[in-house]
Amino acid sequence: MTGRVLSFAPPASRDGSYLALELLPGRVQGALIDPGGRFRARREARFDPAAPRAEILAEVDRVATGLARTSRLGGCVISAGGVLDTAGGRMVQVVDMPSLEGCAIVAHLRALVDAPTLLEHRARLQVQGDHYFGAGQGEETFASVATGDTLGVGILYQGMILAPDGGRSGAHMTVASGQLDCSCGKQGCWRTIATTAWLRERAEALGLPPLDLPAWERRAAQQTGLDQDPRADQDPRPDQDPGADQDPRAAAVVAEYARNIAVGLANIQQLCMPGLFILHGEAAQASDGFRATILETLRDLSRTGSETEPRLVTTSLGEDDSTLLGGVALLLHHGLPSIG
Repeated sequence: MTGRVLSFAPPASRDGSYLALELLPGRVQGALIDPGGRFRARREARFDPAAPRAEILAEVDRVATGLARTSRLGGCVISAGGVLDTAGGRMVQVVDMPSLEGCAIVAHLRALVDAPTLLEHRARLQVQGDHYFGAGQGEETFASVATGDTLGVGILYQGMILAPDGGRSGAHMTVASGQLDCSCGKQGCWRTIATTAWLRERAEALGLPPLDLPAWERRAAQQTGLDQDPRADQDPRPDQDPGADQDPRAAAVVAEYARNIAVGLANIQQLCMPGLFILHGEAAQASDGFRATILETLRDLSRTGSETEPRLVTTSLGEDDSTLLGGVALLLHHGLPSIG
């Protein structure tokens, strides 16, 4: 596996903007961002991830054109998960949005916005965004971790991005062989036990309405009497039964979910010793107690006698902003012409 040094010179002009798009299962978000990392405009659209390609691209187009018409673009970048042909600008395997497999997304967007366009894996852009604009500034080695409905890890190792071009981001590493089926066709992938989908499956198995992590934590805090989350005092959501908040199984589910996230992180720590893990999404927004369980499990599973003890921090940027900002860093790295 080869690394890739990412660096760029400050642009001569700070006029104009770059268009950064992030394509997630069921959602596309975009932003106009100037070369200094300032957001000038945002747009978002949602869609059925199982929809035909034309319907999904129509939403991507709506976000892209709505932003592009307001500024002269210096470049466009789109990020996605799955397996990507970044050199050819094509989406190879996207298990959560199967109609996009084989889509020449770069050619499509380049013709749409009339600007140089790049495709990159979202995990690599996220770690780049953290490195140049977020909690990874000044760090040469760290891991940037996306949690929630999506799961992935980007690793910066001694100043280089560790990831094969267009490859997966760790969500499909095998951590529970022979157990749960994954959408990729394998069994026991990390994502089968460490995404919000697992929490929804646990709720269904226990006969509960679909619950997100904050709802599980409210139940756990009320059951144990521990105010682990300031949101615990809020009223339950309208679709929840207030009496069910006393379910004694909630604390066990929350703790197991935290340990499930830690299992994949421990493998990364064993292999690369990043030490610093920057959390995004669900885990970053959870209680201190939830993250403490992740860290305790991570340390227990990755003890090697090394001086590089793992530690967790939450992102200093807004949700998903690291990926969008990483797209700007990538465009600048490619030496696109100054804007203006």
